[in-house]
Amino acid sequence: METATAQAVMVPMKVEWQPAWLTWVGATTTCLKALGVNCDPADVAGTSGYAFTMSVHEALCPSGPTMFDWGSLLSGVNFLGRSTINYQSCDCYTGEFRNDRTRAHCRMAYEIAAKEISEGRPCVIWGAYVPEFAVAIGIEGGMQEGKYIVKSCRECSKEEQPPISWDGLDAPGGPYVLAFPTPTQFADRVGIDKQAVARAVRLLRSESAFPKYGFGLEAYDWWIKALETNTADAFGNAYNSQCYAEAKRYARDFLGKVASRNKKVAEPLSKAVEHYTGTVDAMSLLAKLFPFPPGEEVKDEKTRAKAVKALKRAKKSEKKAVEALEDALKMDWKE
Repeated sequence: METATAQAVMVPMKVEWQPAWLTWVGATTTCLKALGVNCDPADVAGTSGYAFTMSVHEALCPSGPTMFDWGSLLSGVNFLGRSTINYQSCDCYTGEFRNDRTRAHCRMAYEIAAKEISEGRPCVIWGAYVPEFAVAIGIEGGMQEGKYIVKSCRECSKEEQPPISWDGLDAPGGPYVLAFPTPTQFADRVGIDKQAVARAVRLLRSESAFPKYGFGLEAYDWWIKALETNTADAFGNAYNSQCYAEAKRYARDFLGKVASRNKKVAEPLSKAVEHYTGTVDAMSLLAKLFPFPPGEEVKDEKTRAKAVKALKRAKKSEKKAVEALEDALKMDWKE
């Protein structure tokens, strides 16, 4: 049982934070594993579609990896072994946007999370300390105006994680809770895998719904342009590099699993995995060129030129991977 503070209600099981640059993936994996689901980050990122979601701001704002419809993840995550309850206000709660209306949204999010915790289940929340996802594992001070006790990305740097007031979140995009109330079981594993592959193709072929952001395969072009014109934000560029290097690894590893358990379509899926290996290699180089936290790497012309070549290789390989996935979707998956 997690260590409790005075007057705190804690979940009854051990909760181990799953480190991830994509903190929604880390937080969701953390909750599911604590609740007894046999999964890893590649399962969560691949089945939900996060591994195939790529959103890049024209100047590489760090918001890129979370600038998409989070609700789009739920149709996949529901198949991982737990039902879901989701609350998102979609009304920004940070800085000048803190007002009576958005504070009411915070209260609603807190009450949902507090109810889940009181029933013994951890849940995902948004905006703990910084605009990242975390896991709420306890509450302190009551059901209505208390504090969250969390596990977050601060664990990776061994920083303190003091309780967070119900209205103390930093939540651009709006207060958010994702809970997993009951076990589920789905017999059609093949159908679930095929849906995940179809979702991957759809995401990578999609266009952005937001001005100033490129989406899917098009996002590479936005990134390349920012580097070629020397307009990329150093912090955001480094952060995006780490996030998308990780995302492409999740995509490759997830598709490898799908290929191994769907023999009838193993050939095109294995080709997709092979192409994704090229994308992973190129994006891993990008992450090395732009470490986090950043220095002055993005200001160096030669470094940017290497990065542009890496991004072009990554896009070429991922485009071939998508074409292989499209070939797989034309086939009969059933044994």
